[in-house]
Amino acid sequence: MKYFSLILLGFTILSARQQDEVTLLKWVGPEGSRPGTYEEWIAQHPYTPFATMLDRVAYGALGRGTVAVLTEQGIASALAPEITQLVDNLQGEGYTVFSYVVSGGTPDTLRSFLWSLYNSNGIEGAFFIGNLPVCWFEIKNDFNTYGYAQFPCDLFYMDLNGTWLDTMNAGNGIYDGHEGAVEPEIYIGRLTPLGIGTDTVVLKNYFRKDNAFRRDTLFNIPQAMVFVDDDWIPWAPYWAQNVALLYPDTLDFWDAETTRASVYRPKLNTPRAWVSVFAHSSPSLHQFTYNNGSSYDYYYASEYTSQNPPVNFYNFFACSFARYTDNGYGGGRAIFDQSFGVGAVGSTKTGSMLDFEYFYQPLADRKDLGAAFKDWFVHIDSGGVTFDELCWHYGMTLLADPFLKPTGHSGAVAENIGQPDAKPVVLLRENPIRVRVRFTLNVDRPARVSAALFDIQGRKVMELMPVRTVSAPVNVDRPLKDRNGRDLYYLGRSGRIRLPPEDRKIGITDLVKA
Repeated sequence: MKYFSLILLGFTILSARQQDEVTLLKWVGPEGSRPGTYEEWIAQHPYTPFATMLDRVAYGALGRGTVAVLTEQGIASALAPEITQLVDNLQGEGYTVFSYVVSGGTPDTLRSFLWSLYNSNGIEGAFFIGNLPVCWFEIKNDFNTYGYAQFPCDLFYMDLNGTWLDTMNAGNGIYDGHEGAVEPEIYIGRLTPLGIGTDTVVLKNYFRKDNAFRRDTLFNIPQAMVFVDDDWIPWAPYWAQNVALLYPDTLDFWDAETTRASVYRPKLNTPRAWVSVFAHSSPSLHQFTYNNGSSYDYYYASEYTSQNPPVNFYNFFACSFARYTDNGYGGGRAIFDQSFGVGAVGSTKTGSMLDFEYFYQPLADRKDLGAAFKDWFVHIDSGGVTFDELCWHYGMTLLADPFLKPTGHSGAVAENIGQPDAKPVVLLRENPIRVRVRFTLNVDRPARVSAALFDIQGRKVMELMPVRTVSAPVNVDRPLKDRNGRDLYYLGRSGRIRLPPEDRKIGITDLVKA
């Protein structure tokens, strides 16, 4: 018993002191590269008078909470159909949505506006779309190792009642201290397609994917890949366990000689929901070490565009890869790919997320990205923030629609659309399903149907019957396997069948256990 207690104590210390013990990230990029500066940013994006216009209020019926959508004025008109669809989706999920068009402003005026929305409407989160004011933070000697650093800081918009200080270079417009009630009140997510393409074209494509994800048509298999380069192998098993809170099916790589770009690249071609990559980086690339630490190869940010990996979400433990003020930054390229990416967390500086369980457990509990991100930051800032925590985490940002749920948005058996008098009835011979899936489909008139297996979280795990026209009862008896042919031994107590209508001909109204 004493030995068992000692193991638990050691595990707790590892979890609690990661900021002190974990090997620091470092900037690696093309020779002569460096992070863009506040001075360069403000010269290209000068402050202008702040204005907001309430575009729409949509009241939710399920009491899910209240959220805000803030769209840059210069792109709002072009994105009007996409914003309308987004607000409709959120309202359908039960949210009350305040949608605003925003122009100009400073970080202070935007934060004050969020504070007023929090006080008057009780918003729990906000979604920044386009070029909204960026708050910058500076550190005299980053990690007491790297010297002076400055970086975008989105926590400024999440903690609305703490005190943010500008004392080190007073009046330069960059904060350098944070005290008082430092825990965040709200969460934010942002879409900033800087240097990745024409803003409206890139954002329209993102919202196409966003809408598809909500409708189950962009779901990849519920699997994660954890790809850890050499410097963090001692912590890799523990971090992989954290990811497995959300995705029990996790593919892990942390061998010193095989975590290379030449391996990472083809592994990205396998469809999966989540990738967590741990590598020294910059906004333009990941660096991987091999040959006993003497050689390097690289995965370039532009490859997330050209390769178009079939991945929905990323967690980038990667220096400055989410620095959205640098043209063509990698985190943006990952979510603004053509076909699959819809969300990423990462850092705008040398630093990243740690204590991952406080992020993945809320996601596993079906919280959305923003709420889980806030929960994680509440954990980090609880009891005040240490210097190491500030250096590690104050660059963290959520590049995503913050209202997305990696566990999926489908909660119903099916929609009832089209002709209501055509009512296929599914008779499940076993529920929950364990080894084989068996059901009988009865129709009372000829109809085009297809069948698929969904888990309790609404994720499609198996095609059962391709679209076909049926006019008589159809019996289906299939071994329980995923789309890659692997056995599925668990669907929990709510394994179920859903029959999506085709060509809007019929709807599903009954799901009956035999």
